[in-house]
Amino acid sequence: MSCDCNEFQNLTANLQLLNKSILDVVTKLDEQTSMLNRAVFKSATHCGCIEIHATKQLFSQNKTLEENQLDLENHIEGELCPKCREKIEEEMGELMFYLASMCSALNLDLNEIMESKLDHLKTLGIYNLL
Repeated sequence: MSCDCNEFQNLTANLQLLNKSILDVVTKLDEQTSMLNRAVFKSATHCGCIEIHATKQLFSQNKTLEENQLDLENHIEGELCPKCREKIEEEMGELMFYLASMCSALNLDLNEIMESKLDHLKTLGIYNLL
């Protein structure tokens, strides 16, 4: 099933009843970000399907940006089990709901924002991160 950003944003706007105020939307977006982070960390600390081994990212002055990018790690070992994957996807969906709700409250177009960011990333490529 394919999802359209405009359709998603319109549906979220139509479903907003109790949390329609921008104050509610902002706080719910923040709360949902925390819930997503918690789900990721519980995958490591409670379930154990993944392990997180965070270390300092090392950049070599003798390598190109592209070569350094290949050497960087995401610090995750293992794969999400089906239960953790489902929970994280659920939390990501909720986060997207409140992001779309914020766009609607501020009369912004989520699809236009994503297209603009995509164009920006395509134009700057790896140099976007500097």
